[in-house]
Amino acid sequence: MSGTGTMNASWTALGYYVVAAGVTTACAGRFDPANFQGSREARRAEPEAVVDFAARTDEQETFGTVHDSCTLQPGFRQLNAEALSDLDCSNERLLLVLRESAADAGGEVLLGAHCTQLRLEARATEAYELTCAAEVGRYRRGPSASQRPLSVPRSRAPGTPAPSAADVKRIDQPDASLAYRISLHFEPLVSSFRGLPRNAADVHELSRMPLSHAPLGDLVASCAESCEERALRYGVLIAAGRLGAPDVVGVRCFHTAGGNACVGTLAAPERDE
Repeated sequence: MSGTGTMNASWTALGYYVVAAGVTTACAGRFDPANFQGSREARRAEPEAVVDFAARTDEQETFGTVHDSCTLQPGFRQLNAEALSDLDCSNERLLLVLRESAADAGGEVLLGAHCTQLRLEARATEAYELTCAAEVGRYRRGPSASQRPLSVPRSRAPGTPAPSAADVKRIDQPDASLAYRISLHFEPLVSSFRGLPRNAADVHELSRMPLSHAPLGDLVASCAESCEERALRYGVLIAAGRLGAPDVVGVRCFHTAGGNACVGTLAAPERDE
């Protein structure tokens, strides 16, 4: 891309962010994309320590429910204020959000967690609605029950000798719930691109555009409130991976009165090696 083209694309992306952030700022109140319904109390466990059970045991009691959903539309395409939670829509993300919501409400267990997928026939392009739900419970008796009114939230499930591969994968990642706050804008510079979707860990962050690469367009991840820079940077990588881009060039972040944003140029080799 020429210097003028890059500047114009960047100004377009920045202008869009300022407008989008101003609109999103109007949203306020408790942020809970998993829609917890029930009685809340002080946190007893961190999300990674919330345990899954198929059904309630005699040592537990239920005190609420959680459910969340997202809309999955595969493929490389333009993004216009699309939530990161939709672009990266998966049962894995939805279940992580259920855990975060349950922990925030004082839960220690998820009971009967289940997910469904529905093809949205009314859409002009392929699209699916994914939904996950569960009951939220806590221990009322037994060795796992809290013996004090106020205690440090349990950080790991009892009896777990070491972090699992899934735990290690999540250590440096921001809360899954933030994906519902992060808004994406992407205007492709190419009419089509056939890249296989990939995990954010498989997307390379580069400081300069390699001579062997062609730009695919600038992608902006923005958030009006409560999003740290690392969450937005990681959001750019997640979005690039879902669109099939193997590389992101020159990620830069900025702050305005409307919130925070990060922008990076998606890129791919002009020839498949």
